[in-house]
Amino acid sequence: MRIRDAVATPGIGKQSRNSPAMKSGAGATSPFAAELTNQQSEMSSYEQEVENLRHEIGMVGDKLADEPTLPNFKKFRDLLSQLAKRISNEAYRLEKIGGTPQNPRTFEIITIINAEADKLYNLIVQDHRDNMAITAKVIGIKGLVVDLIT
Repeated sequence: MRIRDAVATPGIGKQSRNSPAMKSGAGATSPFAAELTNQQSEMSSYEQEVENLRHEIGMVGDKLADEPTLPNFKKFRDLLSQLAKRISNEAYRLEKIGGTPQNPRTFEIITIINAEADKLYNLIVQDHRDNMAITAKVIGIKGLVVDLIT
């Protein structure tokens, strides 16, 4: 048999009308397509949430600069902690290596997964460094007041 000889296998080279490849949105029901769609929606919701937090931090930071009251400090601190938790969950991976019975010493490796999220977090922290310093001073003063009372 030569390469150019025709093969009489039915169905090869012909697409039937009922085959899944001919349907519109081919692969839409496959597990890969479902997982890809799920990952895309999670990523867009993550980006939207981080953008909303960044916007809120900017608004509360401006309000804190204009009106440094205790509720404004608490709100600013809470928003920063939410942003740090959200970004650190997505941007870093902690991996432990070692720990055999003969050598129980373990090493922890922190890998940056999402460098863009790390850059965004560092940028936000740099932009609001003054507000965070004010918040830290107020928290320190509150601690001193509690120490004096007790």
